[in-house]
Amino acid sequence: MTVAIPTSEGVLLAHYGELLCRLQGEKGVSEARVLEGTGLTRAQLQEPGRRMSLAATLQLLRNVQAIDPSPDLGVRLGVPLNIGSHGFLGYAFQSSRTLGEAFDLAVRYLRTRTSLFDIRIERDGEQAALVLDERYDLGDLTQLVADAVITSILSIGQQMFGVMLARQITLNLPYPEQQHHQHWRQKTGLNLQFGTAWMQVQFPAAWLDMPLSTADPSLAALAAARCEEELRQAGESNDIVSRVRDIARRHLADENSLEKVANELHLTTRTLRRRLQQADTSYQKLVEQLRQRLAVEYLLHSQRSVDEIAALLGYSDPSNFGRAFRRWTGESPREYRTGRGNHHG
Repeated sequence: MTVAIPTSEGVLLAHYGELLCRLQGEKGVSEARVLEGTGLTRAQLQEPGRRMSLAATLQLLRNVQAIDPSPDLGVRLGVPLNIGSHGFLGYAFQSSRTLGEAFDLAVRYLRTRTSLFDIRIERDGEQAALVLDERYDLGDLTQLVADAVITSILSIGQQMFGVMLARQITLNLPYPEQQHHQHWRQKTGLNLQFGTAWMQVQFPAAWLDMPLSTADPSLAALAAARCEEELRQAGESNDIVSRVRDIARRHLADENSLEKVANELHLTTRTLRRRLQQADTSYQKLVEQLRQRLAVEYLLHSQRSVDEIAALLGYSDPSNFGRAFRRWTGESPREYRTGRGNHHG
């Protein structure tokens, strides 16, 4: 039996899947081919607020990659992702008073569009950086997704500022340089660094105070209010279960993980247990669900060994992981992996 990731665990707004279908359709590719194996229909992608699961998102991207295996696919997918393609978040960003305020909105409301990444702004003296942390192991799709995200950011920058001061921008990318990146470097004039620990866009910190010519206080307030509503609908605002799940994911391999999660939420463990009980769940249930979901993600979409996956999920003894996984799926981790086309040990 396969492990389904619930709709509530959606990681990407279906709107972006609709954009992919539309772009491929313009090239004569059928929507059936683009959506094969995702369990989604075109009509579902067009439902307002619908989110795609991680499994469906990865399958969709693999389908597009199979249709067009060009190494610069991610770059070309990112070009049309301009301000308008990002809904109210795009409008809130564009109408902000300064670039710094725009980034603050992006940090707060990115979850209305996707939870594939966390973003933050870091300041270090005269330099600042927009940092993107991969929340899920995207495996061999990391470069495709990162290229698309970075290209979208650059497209928005060009749309808002026209000719950008490219030589003052450095892109740090967490994968090896490919041949198409040489063309990217020559075309944009950006400083590119590869094989870094994080995906970052570095720029002068003074830019954060830069007034935006597109500033519109009325539109900014309206768009931010809609983003707040979308955040609430996505279940990310003050949702104790979502917050515990997000924090616990980082502490699965730690001892006393319950205490660490409670500390980050500024709660006692007793209060945290009570809050979760009121939400008809428990910390142990959430950890079990996380381990189950992440086990499937790692087995199908990474090259980590079964023993490495067991350790990441907090199992000191791989045999305990094997028994748990068999209880979840009826198969051993290796059987599950090889039966679905990933043959890494």
